[in-house]
Amino acid sequence: MAGSSTLATQPVTCTTRAPTRIDMAGGTLDIWPLAAILQEKFELWNAPIETVNLAIELRAEAKVTFYPGQDFAWEFNDKSLGRSAVGNTLNQNDGADFVLLRAVTRLYRNEILRQGYGRVSIETNAQAPRGSGLGGSSSLVIALLAAFNKLLGHSVDGTELCRTAQTLEAGILGNLAGNQDHFAAYFGGLQTVKHTAFGSTTSQIPSDIDDLSRHLVLAHSGQQHFSAFNNWLVLEKVLTADAGVLERCAAIAKIVPDMKKELQNKNWQAVSRLLSAEWDIRRNLAPGIVTPTLESLYTTALRAGATGGKVCGAGGGGVLVMMVDHPSQKAAVETALRTGGGEVLTCAPAHKGLVYS
Repeated sequence: MAGSSTLATQPVTCTTRAPTRIDMAGGTLDIWPLAAILQEKFELWNAPIETVNLAIELRAEAKVTFYPGQDFAWEFNDKSLGRSAVGNTLNQNDGADFVLLRAVTRLYRNEILRQGYGRVSIETNAQAPRGSGLGGSSSLVIALLAAFNKLLGHSVDGTELCRTAQTLEAGILGNLAGNQDHFAAYFGGLQTVKHTAFGSTTSQIPSDIDDLSRHLVLAHSGQQHFSAFNNWLVLEKVLTADAGVLERCAAIAKIVPDMKKELQNKNWQAVSRLLSAEWDIRRNLAPGIVTPTLESLYTTALRAGATGGKVCGAGGGGVLVMMVDHPSQKAAVETALRTGGGEVLTCAPAHKGLVYS
C-alpha cells in the first residue's frame, strides 16, 4: 500500500480533476512581487491586493498509476492532443512535449522508487483549449500534484500545494508565475486571492454563481496565447519603475473591491461594466495584449447585446468573457461570436475545486 513501510507489490492508481477559471478582476497582480510594489508605491498597504476569479467546469484530468519495480521508467499520454511518449530518464530533452508531467514526476521520482514502484504512467485530458488563458496548465499541475501525493500517502494542504505548483510553473516557464489559477483549481467556486507579505490566501465570495454563469458568455478566439511573454512585458515595466504601467496596475487593484461588492450584491449589470472597466485599463499594459481578432470579437459581442467583458488571462489570444444584463440575451451574443469565428465554450461554474475519482 502506498505510504506504508513495506514495498509495493501491486499497482496503484489515482484520478484527479481540477477546474480552470475566469479571472474577473485583479489578474497579473498575483505575480510576485507586483502586489508588494503596488502597496508600497501607491499607499495600498492598508488593504491586501486581491485577485477575483470564478472556477468553471472546463477541467484538467490526470490519471496516475505507479507499477511495482526496481527500474525507473515513465509513459506519458495526452489524450486531448493525441500524443504519447515513453522513457526511463527525466533529463531536459526527455519527454520534451510533456514538460509539466516531467517536472512533477521529477519532484517525486526518488520517493516513488523508495516505496518500491518503478514505472510511472500518466494519462491527461484537458477540456479547456490549449492557450486559452483560462489557466489550463495550472489546473493540470494541481491535478498531477494531488494525484502523486495521494498515491504516496501524503496529507495535502491546499495552500502549500498551490505554492508548490507556482514554483514548478515558474521553473518551466523560465519566468515569474502567478498563483490565482492554482487556487481556483484546488478550491473552486468564486474566490478572492489575497496577496500580502505573509503569502497568498484565498476565501470564497458569497454570491449566486449559478445565476452569475447565466449572464456569462465564454468564447475562444482561435488564437493561442503565451502568458509568460505578455506578463514579462508588464513586469519588466514594473521593475524598471515605468510610471504609466504602475499607475494602470494600481487602477486595476482599485477595481477589485468594487467587483467583490457587486458580486456579493448579485448586481450583474455592475459586474459587467466593471469587467469592461478593467479591460480598458489592461489592454494598455503592454503591446500585443490586444489582437485584431480579439478586438473584432469583443466589438461583435457588444453589438449583439453584451454589456461588458474582457479577455481572460494575459491576452494576445485566448478566450473572451462577455456579460449580458439578462440571460435571454445570451443566445444572440453566442450566435454573433460563432459567426465572427469564435468558439463558444461552457462557463458552468465549478462549485467544487479538485476532485478525486
